[in-house]
Amino acid sequence: MKNELEIKNNKKKFPSLDKFKRKGKKLVDDMQQAVLISINLRNLKYFNEIYGTKEGDTLIQNMVDYFCYDNENCIIGTKSYVDHILILCEGYNYSKEELISYYDDFAKSFIDKTNKEYPRAKISLDLGMCIVSKDEDFIVAQDNARYARRSIGNSYDTAVAFYSEELRKKSLEKASIIPNFQKAIDDDAIIVLLQPKYSVEENCIVGAEALSRFRDEEGNIVSPALFIPVLEEASIIYQLDYEVLRQVVDMQKRWMEDGRKLFPISVNLSRVDLLEETFIDKIDALVEESGIPKNVIEFEFTETVLVENLTTVISKLNSLKDKGYRIAIDDFGSGYNSLYVLGQIPANVIKFDRGFVLHSITNEVGLTIMKNLVETFKEIEFEVLCEGVETKEEEKNIVDCGCDVIQGYLYDKPLDLKDFEEKYVAC
Repeated sequence: MKNELEIKNNKKKFPSLDKFKRKGKKLVDDMQQAVLISINLRNLKYFNEIYGTKEGDTLIQNMVDYFCYDNENCIIGTKSYVDHILILCEGYNYSKEELISYYDDFAKSFIDKTNKEYPRAKISLDLGMCIVSKDEDFIVAQDNARYARRSIGNSYDTAVAFYSEELRKKSLEKASIIPNFQKAIDDDAIIVLLQPKYSVEENCIVGAEALSRFRDEEGNIVSPALFIPVLEEASIIYQLDYEVLRQVVDMQKRWMEDGRKLFPISVNLSRVDLLEETFIDKIDALVEESGIPKNVIEFEFTETVLVENLTTVISKLNSLKDKGYRIAIDDFGSGYNSLYVLGQIPANVIKFDRGFVLHSITNEVGLTIMKNLVETFKEIEFEVLCEGVETKEEEKNIVDCGCDVIQGYLYDKPLDLKDFEEKYVAC
């Protein structure tokens, strides 16, 4: 690619955001194919903690120089936030696929060079791209580029995405999640479901997992696969987790007062919860006030909790276990951490990921690996559970590997609290 649009004064390539908006529309009229790119630098805060804000400023300037001044296709650019730039580039007659490939390679070269220079703070970039038509509102084009960038999600790798109407629809759905969630919190309308954990040997349930849902403005249930990442990114997932725990604790307290049998119920917590300074004290106070035994509350974490801030995470998990709560590590086998790291975690339970289980039980080698893992975990006094079990054949293979406790649709779907009580909790 080569920029054929002459720029008389290169310094004018990087004006203020307001000037960028005004000039951008005029420049589009003289371009073969205008491509607007929204670029976000990840991990700048962590970078500044490691190398200092002065080096952080240098990093930002390097990004500006590379993507704007050193990019022969860049016509004009601007900085909209400290770690975010917008650039308008000539795309000529290249296809979307060719543009994605070009800027993917272009961005990765910058990242590789930067991470060699600053190896202690791995950074990455998100790039969202859109074509700007000559009759299009330039502000709308900026939004479209941002929609594309934000669609990338939480990948740790540098990634490029191109705008489409489907992406816009998904972005609007995400944008509606937080107000719908806040309304559900304010209206006491968070739905808690319980899915039983079943012991094949004892032929009865031995626990349950609490799951959460809420409805959008049209009354439709919002998928947790959609709302959980949004709430985590917004650092408000603690509101959901606290509300789920509150409902579970109230239910357990009622069972205790009615003389019913109590069994452990797991509540999902996120890394955001652990890193929030007062959250553990807050949830402990809730359980203390209820009077229920702490060992009937099990806090469940996915393996992703171990990706960052491992020392802090382990300290918080130790604190919870020392207070008497049970700890479960969810999604084992999803590929995030080694057995060495898991060996440092004060967990009571290891939950095998459904995908890992299904791949393991389809051949003799996989079955042998899974059987040995189950035996190893049991030797070091972990309880083992397999989740997502749907058929009797899966159950048989899992039991043959030494895992007795199973969770999945083979036994029951998640039930609302009333239905769960009527079906599983004796009077």
